[in-house]
Amino acid sequence: MLDLDPLSSATNHNGGAIHFGSDGKLYVAVGENATPSHAQTLANLHGKLLRLNADGSIPADNPFFNQATGNRRAIWALGLRNPFTFAVHPRTGTIYVNDVGQNAWEEINLGVAGANYGWPTTEGPTTDARFRAPLHAYGHGAGDATGCAITGGAFYDPPVAAFPSRYVGLYFFADYCSNWIRTYDPATGAVSGFATATTANPVDLRVGPDGALY
Repeated sequence: MLDLDPLSSATNHNGGAIHFGSDGKLYVAVGENATPSHAQTLANLHGKLLRLNADGSIPADNPFFNQATGNRRAIWALGLRNPFTFAVHPRTGTIYVNDVGQNAWEEINLGVAGANYGWPTTEGPTTDARFRAPLHAYGHGAGDATGCAITGGAFYDPPVAAFPSRYVGLYFFADYCSNWIRTYDPATGAVSGFATATTANPVDLRVGPDGALY
């Protein structure tokens, strides 16, 4: 359906999650191939969130369709470092993009057409008007609220809720190094702990139709 730009010898930041949005389009998260400058140009597909039609063609309403050329017109948002995971809300279609940081911050970003999330100019919380600041960012460290890589995200709004009602509507996210799962409340921005000492190095979270968290 789509060929990414040639990769360097870097063995990380080369791919990411793929999900259909509520608009029926295919969204593809792509890392910047360990070359930070890729994230801030429309000349390649690295460091971006892409948007395609289900047949592999590029939607004419993509935000950079008239600025970019060729398959770069698939770019929907840019300025990402390593969006290893993202999630689409099953009812509202809201997209949260988890961007793995470098030395200081991990981010949850609201997916918005045409957004620039700032990497490598900025990472973590920012007031720079050129960029969209993350909804939530947590620092690096070894603890129940810090870590090194955000690697899982899922909205809790299943057909049948198995958890108490206070969890409905929350966004669950995990950290690869600290082995915890926390929740983010889209309505208030509040962040709370959910589980610690989970299975080593979680890489993804999903809510099943049975209301359980996998």
